[in-house]
Amino acid sequence: MESDTVLVTGGAGFIGHHLTSTLLSQGRKVKVLDDFSSGTELPTHPLLTVIVGDMSESSVREEALHEVKSVINLAAIASVPLCESKPKLSSRVNYLAAQGLFKDAFRLGVSTIIQASTSALYGVPNELPLTEKSPTKPIGNYGLDKQKAEESLLSFHEHPVCALRLFNVFGVGQKRDSPYSGVLTIFSDNINKNLPLKIFGDGHQSRDFIHVNDVVSAFILCLNDLENNGTNSKVSGKKFNVCSGNSVTLLEVIDSFSSFTNTDIEVNFESPREGDILHSLGSFEFLNNQIDWKPSENFTERLRELL
Repeated sequence: MESDTVLVTGGAGFIGHHLTSTLLSQGRKVKVLDDFSSGTELPTHPLLTVIVGDMSESSVREEALHEVKSVINLAAIASVPLCESKPKLSSRVNYLAAQGLFKDAFRLGVSTIIQASTSALYGVPNELPLTEKSPTKPIGNYGLDKQKAEESLLSFHEHPVCALRLFNVFGVGQKRDSPYSGVLTIFSDNINKNLPLKIFGDGHQSRDFIHVNDVVSAFILCLNDLENNGTNSKVSGKKFNVCSGNSVTLLEVIDSFSSFTNTDIEVNFESPREGDILHSLGSFEFLNNQIDWKPSENFTERLRELL
């Protein structure tokens, strides 16, 4: 009998928790591979197997890939400062380990792989919204290594694969004390602790925030289409933006938080950080055209949940 197991690398992370939970609720067997350097413990479940290990090691990959049907690769060092300060580590985890995973997976008979890619591949945009045809010019080691991993996976033309370029993912469950936390999590944590907020720049910088539930639905829709249709899938061999299609400034975010709490929130403005991108906005039209995916979560209501 063919295995129905999905391997989720990095499954103990923020997105991984949500994705694993949803797959299990759909009756899928799930293996999670994570080194728990930043992840948190997963609830026990009869369909869940957790492997603690470093994906960079071939023996660990071999164990994790045993009797697996499909792979969703979320494992990465997402901390840009850490990738900049430790380029060899960034390359080892974000590119070389991913490349090794893809090669081993197909050698061992895995049918389908989806790579969690990133909007960081676009670098500083020439025009908005960003589409999959926009030029890629990543800034720094994180974006460069994620780009190489994406290209590596999409080079396996004879297998059903795709890459999802995630924009600014947020939602309940992001670790508030982690260097990987997004700005919304940091803001909400400070507000709950009655601490001032820190903004680098004037606050008019804007981001395309996408809720983790919508990200999970994109992964699962693509997974189902690839598993059911193989290389004839409309998403096979392609990369897609996973975004909300709307941009919000940091000042607008703070205004929303202020309206929820009925208080004036103290904001400290500091000099802009070198390399920070001022504006980000994506188009999800391509993915919508292929498999009818679109974001469904209400940003304002999901923002309120963070408090």
